[in-house]
This record gives sequence, C-alpha cells and structure tokens, in this order.
Amino acid sequence: MIMHPSRSTLAAVALFAVVAGCTASVPATESQHHIVDIDGDVYRLTDQGITASFPATRQDVWKALVGAYDDMGLSAEAADTSIWTVSRKKVLMRNVFKGTRTSRLFSCGETATGSSQADVGQIIANIRSQVTPAGTGARVATLVDAWVIPDGGTSSNALHCGSTGVLEAQLHKAIASRLGQMAPGE
Repeated sequence: MIMHPSRSTLAAVALFAVVAGCTASVPATESQHHIVDIDGDVYRLTDQGITASFPATRQDVWKALVGAYDDMGLSAEAADTSIWTVSRKKVLMRNVFKGTRTSRLFSCGETATGSSQADVGQIIANIRSQVTPAGTGARVATLVDAWVIPDGGTSSNALHCGSTGVLEAQLHKAIASRLGQMAPGE
C-alpha cells in the first residue's frame, strides 16, 4: 500500500523548508513575511528597504552611517561589523519627530474623522541599515518598520504603518553630509 502525504502535511513541510532554507541567507535589512492561505499555499513577501549608493569605501560609509544615526538622535543599539548592520528598535514618536510630522514619515491609515492615525497616536519604529559593496563604492539599505497605538488604545490594537521613505532619505542625507558628498538623488 502506497501512502500519500496529506495536503496539510505538504504545506507544513514546504513552509518549514522555506523558513529554514531562507533564514541563513537573509540580509539584515530584509523583512520577510510568510502567508499561508486556506489551501495551504505559502506566499513569501519581502521588503528590502530603501537603498542609496555612495562613492566611498565600505569602511568610510560604515563610520558615516553610525555617526548619522547619532546625528538624527537615534543612538544605535546595535552596530555589528560582522554583517555591517546598524539598528535601533522601539524609537518612540508622537506627532513630530525631529521637526517632521509623523504623518509625513508613516502611513498608518485614518481615523473615523479623517485624521492621520500617525498624528493621533504613539508611533513605535524599528530602523535597520546595512552597508554592502556596490561597484567602486558602497550601498546602504535602510528598512523602517513601525506601528501606531491609537490614543486610548493598547499595544493589542496597534496598527502596522508603512514608511513614506522620508526618514530613510533623511538618514541617507546625513550619511552623505558626513562623507562630504551631495545627498543621493540631489
């Protein structure tokens, strides 16, 4: 008698293979989400963050990146040269961050009255940047991930927010400034 694995068993094995096979090679600034639909099909979504290239050595860009985090008031919690990654978790923001309205930094949806959720709640952001070689220079990929806790709410009703790219651009501009270069895109 030949036994055939069930569809749910195959889905579980496929999910394990995807997760186990990908975790070792995932760049530090890559965010991955796995979705398993009702039929057991596995979908993987990836967000690489926003990148900027600099005509400088990887080491010089690294030093500028660490300094840029400080310049922006982010005081990096981790700076790991083994994977060339700088990060800061749980950056708290309310209404304005370093002179910029939080609704310009994040898209979190709107309240019933049409106000931006980003402006009427507590933002909690995680920021990661990684330096990689790029031709004769180096590339910085920055990933910002955030949630908003609406006023009067708790962390159990936090809403996920999308980054507008403004915070990443400000960080990349600070890196360019430290390198004595024009900001990427200018």
